[in-house]
Amino acid sequence: MHRAHGIVFCAGLLHAISVGAADNAIEARFRGCEASGWCHFWFERPGADDAALHRILPDGVTVNAGDARLRDRLNALLSDMIHQHKRIELHRLRARDGGWAATVTITGVALAEDPVLQELHTEAPRQK
Repeated sequence: MHRAHGIVFCAGLLHAISVGAADNAIEARFRGCEASGWCHFWFERPGADDAALHRILPDGVTVNAGDARLRDRLNALLSDMIHQHKRIELHRLRARDGGWAATVTITGVALAEDPVLQELHTEAPRQK
């Protein structure tokens, strides 16, 4: 088990599950975040014929003009490092601005509770 900036990570499979009925669960794989705050996950939608890469805006993350610090922090929290597997879950998955929005948790802890992300929201964005 590893603790970093208030978020706890432990061994497990990297996947995401939308909250709802068990038959509506969606498995996904994290594929990186943009400086705007949008993150990419690969998953199959129920009823769709194919799997695809989907844009997700995590709850608690404000879309901004492109702060590299936001991108770096999101990638650090969600990426699967060597010998470190994270259990990522998407809750309340819903359509938003041509993508999706969801509450993202890492081993049961909401991503929005990360103190570094909270601090970045109170500061002015910095460009790359």
